Amino acid sequence: MTFLAQAIEILITLYIWMIIIRAVLSWVSPYSRIPIANYLMRLTDPFLWKIRQLLPLPRMPVDLSPVIAILVLMLIRYLVVALLT
Repeated sequence: MTFLAQAIEILITLYIWMIIIRAVLSWVSPYSRIPIANYLMRLTDPFLWKIRQLLPLPRMPVDLSPVIAILVLMLIRYLVVALLT
């Protein structure tokens, strides 16, 4: 695997974990005063907001955009690694 493919794979994996941690924090403490939660929200909200805009999901008590975002990122990671190796 090339260096570029490895770097992209690591970055996408880190972003996936950031989305997972953000989702868990939103369940535990939705209006958290934890400093890392604010950073995670700033880093993940643009991508999650685009997904919320693109998908006509009805207003639900559970936000499915993190799940869809993770699936999209996993697909991108797979395609990038497959094309660059």
